[in-house]
Amino acid sequence: MRFVSIPALLPILLILPLTVLAQQKSPPPELGLPVKCRLGENCFVQHYIDTDPTKNAADYQCGSLTYDNHRGTDIRIRTLADMAKGVPVIASADGVVTGLRDNIRDQYFSDYSKPQRRSVFEKGLGNVVVLGHGNGWTTFYAHLKKNSITVKKNQRVKKGTVLGYVGMSGVTDFPHVHFELRHNNKRIDPFTGNAIKSGCGPSEQNYWDDLTRVSLAYQQTGFLYTGLSETRPNGRKDLEKGVRKQESLNSAAPTLFFWSYYFGSRKDDIVTLVLKGPDGQILADYRSDPMPKNQISRNFYIGKKKPAGGWPAGLYQGEISITRNGKHLTDRAFISVK
Repeated sequence: MRFVSIPALLPILLILPLTVLAQQKSPPPELGLPVKCRLGENCFVQHYIDTDPTKNAADYQCGSLTYDNHRGTDIRIRTLADMAKGVPVIASADGVVTGLRDNIRDQYFSDYSKPQRRSVFEKGLGNVVVLGHGNGWTTFYAHLKKNSITVKKNQRVKKGTVLGYVGMSGVTDFPHVHFELRHNNKRIDPFTGNAIKSGCGPSEQNYWDDLTRVSLAYQQTGFLYTGLSETRPNGRKDLEKGVRKQESLNSAAPTLFFWSYYFGSRKDDIVTLVLKGPDGQILADYRSDPMPKNQISRNFYIGKKKPAGGWPAGLYQGEISITRNGKHLTDRAFISVK
Protein backbone atom coordinates (compact mmCIF):
# COMPACT_ATOMS: atom_id res chain seq x y z
CA MET A 1 0.00 0.00 0.00
CA ARG A 2 1.30 3.44 -0.90
CA PHE A 3 0.72 6.28 1.56
CA VAL A 4 0.28 9.81 0.27
CA SER A 5 0.94 12.73 2.57
CA ILE A 6 -1.72 15.38 3.20
CA PRO A 7 0.44 18.14 1.63
CA ALA A 8 0.64 16.05 -1.53
CA LEU A 9 -3.17 15.94 -1.74
CA LEU A 10 -3.66 19.67 -1.32
CA PRO A 11 -3.05 20.61 -4.99
CA ILE A 12 -5.70 18.08 -6.06
CA LEU A 13 -8.21 19.39 -3.55
CA LEU A 14 -7.60 22.96 -4.60
CA ILE A 15 -8.34 22.09 -8.23
CA LEU A 16 -11.81 20.75 -7.39
CA PRO A 17 -14.59 23.38 -7.07
CA LEU A 18 -15.91 23.73 -3.54
CA THR A 19 -19.43 22.91 -4.76
CA VAL A 20 -18.21 19.55 -6.10
CA LEU A 21 -16.50 18.75 -2.81
CA ALA A 22 -19.65 19.64 -0.89
CA GLN A 23 -21.78 17.39 -3.08
CA GLN A 24 -19.33 14.51 -2.67
CA LYS A 25 -19.83 14.77 1.10
CA SER A 26 -23.60 15.16 0.85
CA PRO A 27 -24.94 13.55 -2.33
CA PRO A 28 -28.48 14.58 -3.32
CA PRO A 29 -31.40 12.17 -3.09
CA GLU A 30 -32.27 10.31 -6.30
CA LEU A 31 -35.60 11.89 -7.17
CA GLY A 32 -38.75 10.31 -8.50
CA LEU A 33 -41.66 12.15 -10.09
CA PRO A 34 -43.51 14.02 -7.31
CA VAL A 35 -46.95 13.50 -8.88
CA LYS A 36 -48.76 10.24 -9.62
CA CYS A 37 -49.62 10.89 -13.26
CA ARG A 38 -48.57 10.14 -16.84
CA LEU A 39 -46.34 12.88 -18.18
CA GLY A 40 -47.34 14.08 -21.62
CA GLU A 41 -50.82 12.56 -21.24
CA ASN A 42 -52.58 13.87 -18.13
CA CYS A 43 -49.81 16.02 -16.63
CA PHE A 44 -47.11 18.29 -18.03
CA VAL A 45 -44.19 20.43 -16.91
CA GLN A 46 -45.45 23.93 -17.60
CA HIS A 47 -42.68 25.89 -15.84
CA TYR A 48 -39.06 25.13 -15.08
CA ILE A 49 -36.61 27.04 -12.89
CA ASP A 50 -35.51 30.39 -14.31
CA THR A 51 -31.83 30.01 -15.13
CA ASP A 52 -31.30 33.52 -16.52
CA PRO A 53 -29.39 35.80 -14.11
CA THR A 54 -30.89 38.93 -15.73
CA LYS A 55 -34.47 40.22 -15.76
CA ASN A 56 -35.12 37.99 -18.75
CA ALA A 57 -36.05 34.33 -18.28
CA ALA A 58 -34.92 30.98 -19.71
CA ASP A 59 -35.50 27.39 -18.68
CA TYR A 60 -32.61 24.92 -18.43
CA GLN A 61 -32.90 24.17 -22.18
CA CYS A 62 -32.69 27.92 -22.94
CA GLY A 63 -36.39 27.75 -23.82
CA SER A 64 -39.35 29.87 -22.74
CA LEU A 65 -41.15 27.56 -20.26
CA THR A 66 -40.46 29.74 -17.25
CA TYR A 67 -40.73 33.34 -16.09
CA ASP A 68 -38.42 35.76 -14.32
CA ASN A 69 -37.28 34.48 -10.92
CA HIS A 70 -39.33 31.28 -10.98
CA ARG A 71 -37.74 29.03 -8.36
CA GLY A 72 -39.13 25.54 -8.88
CA THR A 73 -40.59 22.99 -11.29
CA ASP A 74 -44.35 23.27 -11.94
CA ILE A 75 -46.00 19.99 -12.91
CA ARG A 76 -49.55 20.80 -13.93
CA ILE A 77 -52.65 18.72 -14.53
CA ARG A 78 -55.08 19.48 -17.34
CA THR A 79 -58.19 20.83 -15.61
CA LEU A 80 -59.98 21.68 -12.38
CA ALA A 81 -62.20 18.66 -13.05
CA ASP A 82 -59.09 16.48 -12.76
CA MET A 83 -58.16 18.32 -9.58
CA ALA A 84 -61.59 17.60 -8.11
CA LYS A 85 -61.20 13.87 -8.85
CA GLY A 86 -57.87 13.92 -7.01
CA VAL A 87 -54.32 13.60 -8.35
CA PRO A 88 -51.85 12.37 -5.67
CA VAL A 89 -48.67 14.27 -4.85
CA ILE A 90 -46.05 11.76 -3.72
CA ALA A 91 -42.67 11.83 -2.00
CA SER A 92 -39.87 12.01 -4.55
CA ALA A 93 -37.46 10.29 -2.12
CA ASP A 94 -37.37 8.75 1.35
CA GLY A 95 -37.47 11.43 4.02
CA VAL A 96 -38.98 12.96 7.14
CA VAL A 97 -41.79 15.54 7.18
CA THR A 98 -40.17 18.68 8.58
CA GLY A 99 -42.98 21.14 7.87
CA LEU A 100 -46.47 21.44 6.43
CA ARG A 101 -49.46 23.77 5.99
CA ASP A 102 -52.95 22.65 4.99
CA ASN A 103 -55.51 25.46 5.49
CA ILE A 104 -55.25 27.68 2.39
CA ARG A 105 -58.20 27.62 0.01
CA ASP A 106 -57.93 26.70 -3.66
CA GLN A 107 -58.52 29.70 -5.90
CA TYR A 108 -57.06 31.54 -8.85
CA PHE A 109 -54.70 34.12 -7.40
CA SER A 110 -55.90 36.57 -10.04
CA ASP A 111 -59.42 36.29 -8.59
CA TYR A 112 -58.36 37.65 -5.20
CA SER A 113 -58.93 41.35 -4.52
CA LYS A 114 -55.82 43.53 -4.24
CA PRO A 115 -56.04 43.72 -0.42
CA GLN A 116 -56.42 39.92 -0.24
CA ARG A 117 -53.42 39.37 -2.50
CA ARG A 118 -51.08 40.99 0.01
CA SER A 119 -52.00 38.46 2.69
CA VAL A 120 -51.88 35.52 0.24
CA PHE A 121 -48.36 36.56 -0.81
CA GLU A 122 -47.19 35.93 2.74
CA LYS A 123 -48.07 32.26 2.24
CA GLY A 124 -47.19 32.12 -1.43
CA LEU A 125 -46.59 28.36 -1.59
CA GLY A 126 -50.10 27.77 -0.27
CA ASN A 127 -50.57 24.34 1.26
CA VAL A 128 -47.17 22.71 1.37
CA VAL A 129 -45.26 19.68 2.63
CA VAL A 130 -41.50 19.86 3.28
CA LEU A 131 -39.39 16.70 3.46
CA GLY A 132 -35.88 16.44 4.89
CA HIS A 133 -33.58 13.88 3.26
CA GLY A 134 -30.45 14.32 5.35
CA ASN A 135 -27.15 16.09 4.66
CA GLY A 136 -28.94 19.41 4.16
CA TRP A 137 -31.20 18.22 1.32
CA THR A 138 -34.91 19.06 1.36
CA THR A 139 -37.82 18.90 -1.09
CA PHE A 140 -40.91 21.12 -1.16
CA TYR A 141 -44.36 20.18 -2.54
CA ALA A 142 -46.51 23.31 -2.84
CA HIS A 143 -49.99 24.59 -3.87
CA LEU A 144 -51.62 21.38 -2.59
CA LYS A 145 -55.38 21.07 -2.31
CA LYS A 146 -56.85 22.38 0.94
CA ASN A 147 -57.25 19.71 3.65
CA SER A 148 -55.71 17.05 1.41
CA ILE A 149 -52.40 16.50 3.23
CA THR A 150 -52.14 12.92 4.46
CA VAL A 151 -48.91 13.05 6.52
CA LYS A 152 -47.89 14.56 9.86
CA LYS A 153 -44.85 16.48 11.01
CA ASN A 154 -41.88 14.26 11.96
CA GLN A 155 -43.41 11.32 10.08
CA ARG A 156 -40.97 9.18 8.12
CA VAL A 157 -42.08 8.49 4.56
CA LYS A 158 -40.88 6.27 1.75
CA LYS A 159 -40.41 7.33 -1.85
CA GLY A 160 -43.83 7.23 -3.49
CA THR A 161 -45.81 7.86 -0.28
CA VAL A 162 -48.89 10.02 -0.90
CA LEU A 163 -48.37 13.43 0.76
CA GLY A 164 -51.53 15.15 -0.44
CA TYR A 165 -53.27 16.08 -3.69
CA VAL A 166 -52.68 18.57 -6.50
CA GLY A 167 -54.46 21.85 -5.79
CA MET A 168 -54.42 25.55 -6.54
CA SER A 169 -53.66 27.22 -3.20
CA GLY A 170 -51.46 30.26 -2.62
CA VAL A 171 -49.93 32.32 -5.41
CA THR A 172 -50.90 30.31 -8.47
CA ASP A 173 -53.26 30.56 -11.42
CA PHE A 174 -53.50 26.95 -12.60
CA PRO A 175 -53.76 23.51 -10.94
CA HIS A 176 -50.30 22.07 -10.29
CA VAL A 177 -47.66 21.07 -7.78
CA HIS A 178 -44.68 23.39 -7.42
CA PHE A 179 -41.65 21.19 -6.63
CA GLU A 180 -38.37 22.45 -5.19
CA LEU A 181 -35.08 20.77 -4.36
CA ARG A 182 -32.88 22.64 -1.88
CA HIS A 183 -29.46 22.05 -0.36
CA ASN A 184 -28.76 23.95 2.83
CA ASN A 185 -31.81 26.03 1.85
CA LYS A 186 -30.33 27.01 -1.52
CA ARG A 187 -32.53 26.07 -4.47
CA ILE A 188 -31.05 23.57 -6.92
CA ASP A 189 -32.35 22.76 -10.40
CA PRO A 190 -32.85 18.96 -10.42
CA PHE A 191 -32.45 18.93 -14.21
CA THR A 192 -28.89 20.28 -14.06
CA GLY A 193 -27.68 20.21 -10.45
CA ASN A 194 -27.01 23.95 -10.71
CA ALA A 195 -28.20 26.74 -8.46
CA ILE A 196 -30.94 28.95 -9.88
CA LYS A 197 -29.86 31.86 -12.10
CA SER A 198 -26.72 29.93 -13.13
CA GLY A 199 -27.41 30.11 -16.86
CA CYS A 200 -28.91 27.59 -19.29
CA GLY A 201 -27.33 25.01 -21.53
CA PRO A 202 -25.95 21.46 -21.42
CA SER A 203 -25.17 19.87 -18.06
CA GLU A 204 -23.84 16.44 -17.17
CA GLN A 205 -25.70 16.43 -13.85
CA ASN A 206 -29.29 15.35 -13.30
CA TYR A 207 -30.86 14.41 -9.97
CA TRP A 208 -33.86 12.43 -11.25
CA ASP A 209 -33.81 8.63 -11.09
CA ASP A 210 -33.38 6.77 -14.39
CA LEU A 211 -37.07 6.10 -15.04
CA THR A 212 -38.15 9.63 -14.15
CA ARG A 213 -35.37 11.17 -16.23
CA VAL A 214 -36.75 9.44 -19.33
CA SER A 215 -40.36 10.45 -18.63
CA LEU A 216 -39.28 14.06 -18.01
CA ALA A 217 -37.84 14.49 -21.50
CA TYR A 218 -38.26 18.16 -22.39
CA GLN A 219 -41.64 18.90 -24.00
CA GLN A 220 -41.79 22.37 -25.48
CA THR A 221 -45.54 22.35 -26.20
CA GLY A 222 -48.49 20.27 -25.02
CA PHE A 223 -52.22 20.24 -25.72
CA LEU A 224 -54.15 20.52 -22.47
CA TYR A 225 -57.81 20.48 -23.50
CA THR A 226 -59.21 20.20 -27.03
CA GLY A 227 -62.84 19.57 -27.89
CA LEU A 228 -66.15 20.53 -29.45
CA SER A 229 -69.25 21.96 -27.81
CA GLU A 230 -72.57 23.60 -28.55
CA THR A 231 -71.59 26.85 -26.85
CA ARG A 232 -68.59 29.12 -27.27
CA PRO A 233 -65.78 28.91 -24.68
CA ASN A 234 -65.06 32.01 -22.65
CA GLY A 235 -61.28 32.03 -22.41
CA ARG A 236 -58.65 29.99 -20.59
CA LYS A 237 -60.32 29.77 -17.19
CA ASP A 238 -63.54 28.55 -18.76
CA LEU A 239 -61.70 25.79 -20.64
CA GLU A 240 -59.61 24.94 -17.59
CA LYS A 241 -62.78 23.90 -15.75
CA GLY A 242 -62.69 20.77 -17.88
CA VAL A 243 -66.45 20.44 -18.25
CA ARG A 244 -67.18 21.99 -21.66
CA LYS A 245 -66.25 19.12 -23.97
CA GLN A 246 -69.22 17.19 -25.42
CA GLU A 247 -69.34 13.73 -26.99
CA SER A 248 -72.63 14.31 -28.84
CA LEU A 249 -74.60 17.23 -30.27
CA ASN A 250 -78.33 17.73 -30.67
CA SER A 251 -79.23 18.15 -34.34
CA ALA A 252 -81.16 21.31 -33.40
CA ALA A 253 -78.25 22.96 -31.53
CA PRO A 254 -77.91 26.58 -32.74
CA THR A 255 -74.11 26.52 -33.01
CA LEU A 256 -71.06 24.22 -32.96
CA PHE A 257 -67.62 25.31 -31.73
CA PHE A 258 -64.19 23.69 -31.93
CA TRP A 259 -61.54 24.91 -29.49
CA SER A 260 -58.14 24.08 -28.05
CA TYR A 261 -56.07 25.19 -25.05
CA TYR A 262 -52.33 24.45 -25.04
CA PHE A 263 -49.11 25.50 -23.33
CA GLY A 264 -45.78 26.45 -24.91
CA SER A 265 -46.70 28.96 -27.62
CA ARG A 266 -43.59 30.13 -29.48
CA LYS A 267 -42.81 33.28 -31.43
CA ASP A 268 -43.53 32.82 -35.17
CA ASP A 269 -45.85 29.83 -34.64
CA ILE A 270 -48.73 29.69 -37.12
CA VAL A 271 -51.92 28.17 -35.75
CA THR A 272 -54.56 26.59 -38.00
CA LEU A 273 -58.02 25.36 -36.93
CA VAL A 274 -60.39 23.37 -39.15
CA LEU A 275 -63.93 22.15 -38.42
CA LYS A 276 -65.21 19.41 -40.74
CA GLY A 277 -68.61 17.82 -41.25
CA PRO A 278 -69.47 14.11 -41.57
CA ASP A 279 -68.65 13.99 -45.27
CA GLY A 280 -65.33 15.79 -44.82
CA GLN A 281 -66.49 19.19 -46.01
CA ILE A 282 -64.90 22.18 -44.26
CA LEU A 283 -67.51 24.02 -42.18
CA ALA A 284 -65.15 26.64 -40.68
CA ASP A 285 -61.44 27.32 -40.63
CA TYR A 286 -58.91 29.81 -39.31
CA ARG A 287 -55.22 30.53 -39.90
CA SER A 288 -53.36 32.89 -37.58
CA ASP A 289 -50.65 35.38 -38.33
CA PRO A 290 -47.25 34.36 -36.90
CA MET A 291 -47.33 34.60 -33.11
CA PRO A 292 -45.67 37.88 -32.08
CA LYS A 293 -43.92 36.49 -28.97
CA ASN A 294 -43.43 33.46 -26.74
CA GLN A 295 -46.31 32.79 -24.39
CA ILE A 296 -46.84 30.17 -21.70
CA SER A 297 -50.31 29.27 -23.01
CA ARG A 298 -52.84 30.12 -25.72
CA ASN A 299 -56.40 29.15 -26.59
CA PHE A 300 -58.29 29.38 -29.89
CA TYR A 301 -61.76 28.55 -31.17
CA ILE A 302 -63.83 28.59 -34.36
CA GLY A 303 -67.56 28.09 -34.78
CA LYS A 304 -70.39 27.48 -37.21
CA LYS A 305 -74.11 28.30 -37.03
CA LYS A 306 -76.66 25.53 -37.53
CA PRO A 307 -77.43 24.94 -41.20
CA ALA A 308 -80.99 25.05 -42.45
CA GLY A 309 -82.70 21.85 -41.46
CA GLY A 310 -80.33 21.16 -38.58
CA TRP A 311 -77.02 19.33 -38.27
CA PRO A 312 -76.82 16.23 -40.50
CA ALA A 313 -76.20 13.00 -38.62
CA GLY A 314 -72.63 11.75 -38.46
CA LEU A 315 -69.22 12.41 -36.93
CA TYR A 316 -67.82 15.95 -36.89
CA GLN A 317 -64.10 16.62 -36.47
CA GLY A 318 -62.01 19.54 -35.30
CA GLU A 319 -58.25 19.76 -35.81
CA ILE A 320 -55.68 22.25 -34.56
CA SER A 321 -52.22 22.40 -36.11
CA ILE A 322 -49.26 24.46 -34.86
CA THR A 323 -46.66 25.01 -37.57
CA ARG A 324 -43.17 25.61 -36.19
CA ASN A 325 -39.91 25.44 -38.13
CA GLY A 326 -41.58 23.47 -40.90
CA LYS A 327 -43.03 20.86 -38.52
CA HIS A 328 -46.61 20.40 -37.34
CA LEU A 329 -48.01 19.72 -33.86
CA THR A 330 -51.62 18.57 -34.06
CA ASP A 331 -54.53 17.63 -31.88
CA ARG A 332 -58.06 16.49 -32.80
CA ALA A 333 -61.49 16.10 -31.25
CA PHE A 334 -64.76 14.55 -32.42
CA ILE A 335 -68.47 14.96 -31.73
CA SER A 336 -71.40 12.94 -33.08
CA VAL A 337 -74.88 13.90 -34.21
CA LYS A 338 -77.38 11.04 -34.24
